[in-house]
Amino acid sequence: MGIERLFEPPVLGQPTPVAPGVLWLRLPLPFALDHINVWLIEEKDQYTLVDCGAGLPNVAAIWEDIEQTLFSQKPLGRIICTHAHPDHIGMAGPLARRHGVHVHMSTSEYFMARGLCANLPGFDGNTLGTFLASHGLVNEKKADETLEARGGMFSRLVPEPPLNYQRVQHGDEIEIGGNLWRCHTGFGHSPEHISLVCESLNLMISGDMLLPTISTNVSVYGIEPEGNPLLLFLKSVQSMAQLSDKLVVLPSHGVPFKGVHDRCAQLLRHHDHRLNELLEAIQEKPLNARQAIAVLFRREMDGHQMSFAMGEAIAHLHYLWYKGMVKRLAVDGVWTFQAV
Repeated sequence: MGIERLFEPPVLGQPTPVAPGVLWLRLPLPFALDHINVWLIEEKDQYTLVDCGAGLPNVAAIWEDIEQTLFSQKPLGRIICTHAHPDHIGMAGPLARRHGVHVHMSTSEYFMARGLCANLPGFDGNTLGTFLASHGLVNEKKADETLEARGGMFSRLVPEPPLNYQRVQHGDEIEIGGNLWRCHTGFGHSPEHISLVCESLNLMISGDMLLPTISTNVSVYGIEPEGNPLLLFLKSVQSMAQLSDKLVVLPSHGVPFKGVHDRCAQLLRHHDHRLNELLEAIQEKPLNARQAIAVLFRREMDGHQMSFAMGEAIAHLHYLWYKGMVKRLAVDGVWTFQAV
C-alpha cells in the first residue's frame, strides 16, 4: 500500500477541517523543523485541543486571534498534551489559565515538564554540558554553540507551565464529541508519550511517535545517562504496527497520511540500517558519540541540531552496548565504544 499523503499544509494559524469535527491548526517554530500541527476537536458545547504550540509571541498572537473568533462561538473546554516537549506544551499554561480548563497528560510527561521549566539541577545547562562532554562534545566551537542553543531553552519556550494536570495513561478512553479516543502510550522519544486513537472515525493523533517522512528524535539525556531509549522506541513502533492500517494519521509534523503498517516497517528498517552502519564503523575503529555523528548523519548542523544528533548517536551506541555487540570504555574521560 505504501504511504499515502492526504492533504497539503494549511495556512499558518488558520484552522482547517481535516476530518468530521476535527480542525488542523499549523503553528510556527523557530527551528529547521519550522512548524507543529495541533488539533481542535469540536464537541456539542466546546472544543478539545490536542497540543498547543511553543510559548512564543507569534504563537501567542495566533491563539489570541482564535480566542476572539473560534472560541467566541464555542469555548475551549479541555487541553490534551501528547508529551512534554516545548512545541507541544508551551502554550498549555496560558491557555489553561485563561479558559479555566485542565491539561490532560501522562504523569511522567507532566513532571518532566515541571523539572525542565524550573531548570532544576540535573535538568540544567551545566548537566547538559558535562554529559555531552563525557561523550566527546568538548573543547570545540560546536560545543559552545550547542550549550548556547539548548541551555535553558525549555524555560524560554515554556514560560508558564500548567500548574496542575489531569492524568491519562495507556488504555484510557476519552469521550470527545461523542466518539471514544483511546490513549496509546509510546516510549523512547519522551518519557510517556500519549497518542490518541479513534476507531469510529479511523483517526490517530500520533504526536511525534509516528511521522510521515522523518524518524522522531530518540535521545539519551543527562538526567538518565545510562538510558536505552532506542530499544523502547523500537518496541513502541512494533506496538503501533498492531493498530488498524485503515487509520488516517494526524502527525505533529508533516501532513496527515495513511499507511500505519508500512510506515512502522520503514522506521524499523531505518534504525536497523543505521545500527548496522554504526556497528561496521566501530569494527574498523573505536568511536565516541561525537565521532559517530559523521556515520549517522553526514551533514552540517547548527548548535540546536547538534544536541539532538549527540543524543541520538548515544542512543544508538547504547543500544549496541546493551545488546553486547560493542564494549564501552572510558578513554580520557570520554565514553568510547569498540568492537567486542
